Amino acid sequence: MQNTLADMVGKTCLVTGANSGIGFETAKGLAALGADLILVCRDAQRGEDARKDIIAATGNDRVDLLIADMSLMASVRELADQVNQNYPQIHVLINNAGVMLSKRQLTSEGYEMQYALHHLGPFLFTHLLLDKLKASSPARIININSKMHTMNKIDFDNLQAEKKFGPFKTYAASKLANMMFTYSLAERLEGTGVTANCLHPGVIGSNIGSTPGFIKMFMKSPQKGAETPLYLACEPELEVMNGKYFMDKKPLASSKDSYDKVVAKKLWALSLEQAGLKESEAETAA
Repeated sequence: MQNTLADMVGKTCLVTGANSGIGFETAKGLAALGADLILVCRDAQRGEDARKDIIAATGNDRVDLLIADMSLMASVRELADQVNQNYPQIHVLINNAGVMLSKRQLTSEGYEMQYALHHLGPFLFTHLLLDKLKASSPARIININSKMHTMNKIDFDNLQAEKKFGPFKTYAASKLANMMFTYSLAERLEGTGVTANCLHPGVIGSNIGSTPGFIKMFMKSPQKGAETPLYLACEPELEVMNGKYFMDKKPLASSKDSYDKVVAKKLWALSLEQAGLKESEAETAA
């Protein structure tokens, strides 16, 4: 597949959740295409192991590692400061870090973990990098989403699973929030040279959750799962594609609820407040 993709030499790409699964395979694919790579991982040792593995597999030693917990807004801010201070350009941002939980967990900042990791963290991080992405245009923002977004709606009375938690329902709501953010962001970015798209990578046999072995038999490998994010990051014809949802390298319609602009507007305003974005920071994507 990589033979059909553009050479990424001279492009700086950042991938969160890059030490395993789809994130690792996507990062490795970008490195093989010659990109300057920034891996963001929560665990320093696993991140360093991934960095060394990517260098060994691709021969590309332009691979940096940054440590952050994308579910914590304080950590996201520290990460954004590092990126903004140390990297002149960012051409591709891939928000990939994810988790699936069997019971409700709160971050130390008081947010439901999946909501924080899948929506609020990427929402804040992307905002804080927007000036750099615009200055690097053409640039691409790619959010790893899930077909499971169809399994729930945005319920502002249960956004943090305060009233009811369901392993699939709560995960689905967090992914739907991320998708609505992607669409809202894409509208705001029209004409800037920066695009925002999201994708379902397929049902992947990765370590995102505890999955029975017999089910894993029917799952895609992380290598296959990385094909669509790599396509969105590198395909020259997609340079102006904006505000779309992809699966198997093809754009398709997402759930009806994902296009609800009234809900999306309310979610955007609430997310700004929850992420602690100041008016000047929020104006970047106005």
